[in-house]
Amino acid sequence: MKKLKRVRIVCYEDVNAWILGKFARKINEGLNALSIKSDIAKLPNPKADINHHIIYLNYQGKKSSIDTLMITHIDSLQKLNLLKRQLKVAKLGICMSRETMQQLLRTGLGSEKLYYINPAHDGVIKPRPIVVGITSKIHPDNRKKANLLLKLAKRISPNEFMFEIMGGGWEKIVGNMQKLGFKVNYCKDFDYEKYIKLVPTFDYFLYFGFDEGSMGFVDALSAGVKTIVTPQGYHLDALGGVTYPINNLDDIIRAFDQIAEEKRRLVRSVSNWTWENYTREHIKVWECLLNNQTPKNLLDDKSNNIIKLSGAQKTIERAGINRQAGLWLKIQHIGAILFYLFKPLTFKTFLWTISPVFLKNVYRKHLLNS
Repeated sequence: MKKLKRVRIVCYEDVNAWILGKFARKINEGLNALSIKSDIAKLPNPKADINHHIIYLNYQGKKSSIDTLMITHIDSLQKLNLLKRQLKVAKLGICMSRETMQQLLRTGLGSEKLYYINPAHDGVIKPRPIVVGITSKIHPDNRKKANLLLKLAKRISPNEFMFEIMGGGWEKIVGNMQKLGFKVNYCKDFDYEKYIKLVPTFDYFLYFGFDEGSMGFVDALSAGVKTIVTPQGYHLDALGGVTYPINNLDDIIRAFDQIAEEKRRLVRSVSNWTWENYTREHIKVWECLLNNQTPKNLLDDKSNNIIKLSGAQKTIERAGINRQAGLWLKIQHIGAILFYLFKPLTFKTFLWTISPVFLKNVYRKHLLNS
């Protein structure tokens, strides 16, 4: 099997100008890091194993060695016809998404001519901690259940949550939370001007107490802030205002875990969209072409999980349709019985209605002969 040795990245724009130049630079860096000779130029190199054109629009449709085209978007008939002409010469068009590839397949382009590789990110932008706000002071009778905050802190991550607290009496708890690694911005004295600027910065408003309700809850909702609060008092009268109802520590931990998982899920959705993986996937595709193979098998493997998920969804939908159809048939049968039972028919008419066809035919024949 032939191995990829040399690639020319044909970039038609200034590599330092904008986003397409970044794609050219990153894949070039990735190839060289993997000991595959690569360079960037505005013209193809006929001695290279692969000439990869970024992007398809400027490709002149002349064969160099094995030509592949980066396809961004096709939003006009003119671009589609251009691409179709180009792919008569170029070996492969590499789309940025599965959807665009499928749309192009539906226009009549052959599956051997198309592939998709999702774009990459630099991996340097990290999620900020979720900001949780508390705007109550601690009372000697523990009506605000403040001790729950430290118990919560021991069960969640300081990388995922930070706290803004305004109100007196939290000093000891704040100190212990900071020792656990949490960022806590604490203002012990109530300052109205600071308060009205602070509340809209919360991602969530938190309240543990069971004492009719928190005015901070009302202000948080007014600012469009989601809430993690006890379902009691006037909290219940703000329809839809309680995002996560909490009655005890387990409820609180469950709410925070769900909130964190929502963000984790977003991060995971592109966790493998790295420039290294982007480069390696191009290498797999190019080596298929070098060995006179289409990358269809690669695409099948890549789409396998999506296909399984889609198939499972269709099975669920079909099962739902079958259940609905079965239910409808039962309703029809019951309806027919009720119709015949309650419709004011003569006994003879009812017997005629339920008689099998062959008996009806015998009766008709008898009438004709009589």
